[in-house]
Amino acid sequence: MHELLRHRFCFVVTGAAVLLRHGDTFRLQYAHGVDMGSDLLLSGTSKTITNLDMVKSPASVYLDNPDAWLLAATDAERAALRDLGAEMLIPLRGRNRLLGVMALGPKRSEEPYSRTDRGLLQSVAMHTGLSIENSQLMHSLADEAGKRERINREIEVAREVQERFLPQSYPAIRGVELAGAYRPAQTVGGDYYDFIEMKQPGSDAVSLGIAIGDVSGKGISAALLMASLRASLRGLTRKCDGNLAVMLHEVNELVYEASANNRYATFFFAQLDPCSRTLTYVNAGHNAPALIRHRENRDGEPEIIRLEAGGPVIGLLANSHYEQSTLMMEPGDILMAFTDGISEAMTVDGEEWSEDSLIERLASYPDMPADTLVKRLFDAADEFAAGAPQHDDMTLFVLKMLADPRPPPAST
Repeated sequence: MHELLRHRFCFVVTGAAVLLRHGDTFRLQYAHGVDMGSDLLLSGTSKTITNLDMVKSPASVYLDNPDAWLLAATDAERAALRDLGAEMLIPLRGRNRLLGVMALGPKRSEEPYSRTDRGLLQSVAMHTGLSIENSQLMHSLADEAGKRERINREIEVAREVQERFLPQSYPAIRGVELAGAYRPAQTVGGDYYDFIEMKQPGSDAVSLGIAIGDVSGKGISAALLMASLRASLRGLTRKCDGNLAVMLHEVNELVYEASANNRYATFFFAQLDPCSRTLTYVNAGHNAPALIRHRENRDGEPEIIRLEAGGPVIGLLANSHYEQSTLMMEPGDILMAFTDGISEAMTVDGEEWSEDSLIERLASYPDMPADTLVKRLFDAADEFAAGAPQHDDMTLFVLKMLADPRPPPAST
């Protein structure tokens, strides 16, 4: 713009200046023969700007014999035009709005601006306005790209932090085989699973805590609530005396206080005593995990037990109460917990895989190791979806009872 003023106008006119739009005002941006130190501006609602925007052509400025629009201008507006030394005002338009104003002083020849001059100036103004608009667009795109890059870096950090929340290694529990996997629909998500070593109160014995949850929504907000849920759970398992119903009540209170009114999580927590094979659990509105027992029932099919007892979802209601339930696991039992992202894997036509299909596929692999089972189940969900985009976070874990972990009876 400096070059345009210098080469095209400084040898023809006594002075030239450009005011560009900044929000609701037009501020002095470039000048030749005008004091750049002056805080010269025109309001977007001033008579000068309103008139230029309406006529869309150059306007002469005669302060001693003003036109109607200049008569209606304020004293401050006329003072700004006087400071600019303006004799001719040229609107600089973009495609859809006025972007700036070029103010030219008197011609060095002291002749008035002719019709030819005005036509030439309008042509220059048109090209200048489009150049300004393109320049602003490029700056806007560069700023947007920079912001997006910063956001992407922050999301990547969030993804790394969330990955650290998931089990980095599995507890070594005699007679138990564990495996799990998590795949978010976006970079970060709201699903969660965990395996936790829990010390038995007043004893050196270790039990196994297993958890899975699904926070409503997706993305950063869901990930933050998931982090709050995990922190609350991890803190309370350190002092758990085996009363899981009370522990879930406290988890609910903590998450309720830390979450918005429309945020909640479905959640399942269980504690396994590997010596007695006793599994105590509470289901807080989560998809009921399935226990597959390959001791055939009367129909010759594996027995399937769904773990449903518990209470409402976590974080939605204050002072929620929960019930716990207990069952005995047997060698060969397979416990699978999952979120609805995997059971509701969907084709491009909107057909869902279903929990029954997931459980049926699990039951068909009685002898596979836990980690292979998890992989096969994810593969089966993907096979069903047949390339359709993943619409929800997918999480699944498997616990297998391998053998009787109790020590053999003492010889007599």
